[in-house]
Amino acid sequence: MANQPPETITKYEVMFAARTGLTVMLPLVAAFDGGAEKPLSFQLSPENPRDIVINANNKPVVLKGLKKDHLDAAVSRGFIMFYEMKNDEIVRSTLCNYQKNK
Repeated sequence: MANQPPETITKYEVMFAARTGLTVMLPLVAAFDGGAEKPLSFQLSPENPRDIVINANNKPVVLKGLKKDHLDAAVSRGFIMFYEMKNDEIVRSTLCNYQKNK
């Protein structure tokens, strides 16, 4: 994973609800393909505390600029739900579990 430059995501929408946690809606991400076979995980970025690094099939993806309270909620709950969109339709939902930084 360290040898690959990360894909960077800056265009997304966030929904947060006390019962369901953090949901991120974004365009389809090719690196998320196969997420059903090998679950995604995320860590807080060591470079920026408002970014997360997602391990997607051993391909790094960086989601930039989340609000601190959203990040705190995702870490405390242990997951983020991604809804991937195509032409304003949800085409895939992918669970991403929190993995503590090593």
